[in-house]
Amino acid sequence: MIVAMLLTTLAAPPVLVDVAKLDDRFRLDIRYATEDNFFGKKVYPTARCLLRPEVAKMVVKAQAWLDEHHAGYRLLFKDCYRPDHVQHVLWDAVKGTKKARYVANPNTKTGSIHSYGAAVDLTLADEDGKEVDMGTPYDHLGPLAEPRHEARYLKSGKLTKKQVDARLVLRNAMTKGGGFVIIRNEWWHFNAASSKTIRRRYERLDLPFSAAD
Repeated sequence: MIVAMLLTTLAAPPVLVDVAKLDDRFRLDIRYATEDNFFGKKVYPTARCLLRPEVAKMVVKAQAWLDEHHAGYRLLFKDCYRPDHVQHVLWDAVKGTKKARYVANPNTKTGSIHSYGAAVDLTLADEDGKEVDMGTPYDHLGPLAEPRHEARYLKSGKLTKKQVDARLVLRNAMTKGGGFVIIRNEWWHFNAASSKTIRRRYERLDLPFSAAD
C-alpha cells in the first residue's frame, strides 16, 4: 500500500511548470519581482513565469501562431502565476481607490485568476528583444489600456494605428493561436478560460515559486 502511494505521488504531474524552459525565445520582465510596478514594491522573491501545465502549452501554441503569421515576434512575459497572499498585498494597495476596479479582490469567491496559475500578463518583443509599443506601458491602470476603448482612442489620436495593430497581433496570437480569453480592462491580460470554468477546473494556490523545477 505504501509503495503504491509513493509511486502515485512520484508519477503525479507538476502543479506548475516554468514557462521560460519551454521556448528559449521567451523573454521575462516580471515586474512584481522588482520595484518597477504600479505600487512600487517588490513582492516576488524571484522573477519566474509559472503556469499550469495545460496553460503553458497554450502559450507555446500562441508563439507558434506568431511564428506562422508574424515571424520575428516573440512573447515577453510580465506576470504569470501569482501566489494568493501576494494578491492580498496588491488589493490592499488599491482598495478604496479608483484603481481598485483593475485589481481582483482576493476576498471574493473567485479572487485573481493569476492565483490559479491560469492567467498570464504579457506583450510582444521584436526579433532584437525590444518591447513593442502598445500605446501604454504594462500595468497602466486607466482607460487608454482598455481594449474596449481602442477604436475611440484611435479616432481621437491618443492611440496610433501601429499601436492598435500591435495589440491585435498579440490578441490574435493569444486567442486564435493559444485559445485564451481576453478581459475588457487590460490589453496585456489573458485567461485560459472563463472564470467559472477555471474555478471549476483548478484550485487557488499559495505555493512558493520554488514549487516548480
